[in-house]
Amino acid sequence: MMDQPRHRFFRRLRFRAGPPAACLLAVLAPSPGQAQIEEAAVAVTIIGVKSEKGVIRLALCPPAAPFPDCRDRAVRTASLTIANGTARTELTGLAAGSYAVSVFHDANANGKLDTMLGVPREGYGFSRNPPFKPRAPRFSEAQIELRDRVSITIKLRYVL
Repeated sequence: MMDQPRHRFFRRLRFRAGPPAACLLAVLAPSPGQAQIEEAAVAVTIIGVKSEKGVIRLALCPPAAPFPDCRDRAVRTASLTIANGTARTELTGLAAGSYAVSVFHDANANGKLDTMLGVPREGYGFSRNPPFKPRAPRFSEAQIELRDRVSITIKLRYVL
């Protein structure tokens, strides 16, 4: 037999914390769909690749990372093969939110964007295809919002 609380207040509390309290908790508890983080995906197509030598290097950058060279703090990176002037990938299992994509054609597969006097010698591009300026684009100029599944196309730009 269970011990009964000695004070009337505790007896009433025990009685009142029964089925009505359980119903209230069931109503207020988050449903399984609410407790999960919203997942997103992005399908990326890179067009305008001048040759099939080398690979396309891709970085998916979060807002807090330095852009466009965020490889050390990128959410995802990828090396893509080139076929018929195009490269494709799909990044899945991402948290919904703001990102920017940075890509370049690593024609000699040395793992870096080659430059001459600060001017890229290999093709490069960004999400939203911002217009050419004599500086790298800001995150806000290449920012994309990922909710569910998004498809983007990036056109490579060659300067030299």
